[in-house]
Amino acid sequence: MKGKLFVLLVSAFLATQGCAGISPPKGDRRLISLKEANLKAVFEENEGLEIILEDAQELRDFYRGGVQQKAKGEKKFQEKAYPEAMGLYRSSNEFFLTLLKHIDEDSAEYNLFEGTDILFFPNLLVADNHLKMGLILRAMGREGPAQRNWKRALSYVKKSLRSENTEWGLALKNEILSLLPSKKN
Repeated sequence: MKGKLFVLLVSAFLATQGCAGISPPKGDRRLISLKEANLKAVFEENEGLEIILEDAQELRDFYRGGVQQKAKGEKKFQEKAYPEAMGLYRSSNEFFLTLLKHIDEDSAEYNLFEGTDILFFPNLLVADNHLKMGLILRAMGREGPAQRNWKRALSYVKKSLRSENTEWGLALKNEILSLLPSKKN
């Protein structure tokens, strides 16, 4: 009797856990404009007290820390301080990859806590980091590693677009595709 009860309880637990992670199907896949979702807006939402990896405890800490490292990386990239930018993009991805183990969908209206929605695009930000790392590697004459980064970027941007149909994601996807060699059929 105890064995049957145990199996029943385990089955019920697994059934409810399996259902908990399933998102409802999105019937209306409207295109989210750049005005609504863009990199600058993500940076602005995550300004403030700097998060370092060792201090990150909650998933929102990992997201904010990743965004903050990316913002620093973007500044170094614009200054053509490529080694520093590369390190910051890697650090940013370290934050995001920890987060993506738990929440792997992007959202234009992610509920951070009661009454507060944020732009939540870890997949798209990882994709953009890989795009920039590829551009840095290409500038250093390392075409093979650059192509590998762009392929990684493409997989993340596709994952983002499955969650949220954004102009930002579509533009990033097109930029990445323009850098990859076209496949001949």
